[in-house]
Amino acid sequence: MPDRLIPRCRVHAALLIGFAAAHAHAQTPVSNRAVLEPLAGVQVSYERLGPDGSASPPGQFDGFLSTPAGTLRTTIHAVPLAKQQFQRGDTSFEWATRVLGGQLQLRDLQAGGTAAAWRGRLDASHTAETEYEWTPVRSGQALRLNQNFGEGRVATVRLSSSRAAAGQGSRGEFEFVQDTGRSRWNAGIDAAEQGYVATAGGPESGVAGLLGAQWLLLPHTRLEARYKRKLRSDAEKPPSSVLLATRFDLPHRLSLVTSVETDANDHKASLTLAVPLEIR
Repeated sequence: MPDRLIPRCRVHAALLIGFAAAHAHAQTPVSNRAVLEPLAGVQVSYERLGPDGSASPPGQFDGFLSTPAGTLRTTIHAVPLAKQQFQRGDTSFEWATRVLGGQLQLRDLQAGGTAAAWRGRLDASHTAETEYEWTPVRSGQALRLNQNFGEGRVATVRLSSSRAAAGQGSRGEFEFVQDTGRSRWNAGIDAAEQGYVATAGGPESGVAGLLGAQWLLLPHTRLEARYKRKLRSDAEKPPSSVLLATRFDLPHRLSLVTSVETDANDHKASLTLAVPLEIR
């Protein structure tokens, strides 16, 4: 291993210290997420994923370690009631490359298999990203292009394809965003062939449209509205859904987010208080 990489024992010790500290602070009932910096170049976050009334909710740890060679990220899932209470997630390493000044990332996937991605800037207004994934049940590739028109206007195109036992197919996504500072508008369309399998592993086909908006109501208050409509779908899903959310930025870097989402079959509401925690 190159000299500039931190020895494995120091990496493991730093992440273990961070996970222990994050888990201790995450027991507070007023926060679903805690972010800690136990050592220089080390950041650990813990997010409570279960309902508020659960005595033993599941959670997720995300670790971040910065080294001179690159950045190491790892995820651990905490499931208190399972036989194996701690289950590993994805692990990735990212470093800079000389190809168009981009970033290369390699991932060891939780479900088995590997993935690779490259991100770089083509010119002053265009960026590109390529992704490849190989797992025991699916292989896929994707290309994403972004164009910045200036004055807060950005267009994104993403083309992807997949091959699995259930079949093979392609998917195209397009989104346009207008950001004025006090407001943000976006519109997009998503179309997938029958036989396309998403990264999550399930078949996903059909055509859907998305409209969204965000407004800065007050200096520390934002309102978000989002509408999604299934124009054509081969899956049994609600044809449309609506989401309304409000974010309040509080003193001491706290933030409170409320959201309500509804469709033809279900209604969901959530309240999240984010509390930044730091140990130096």
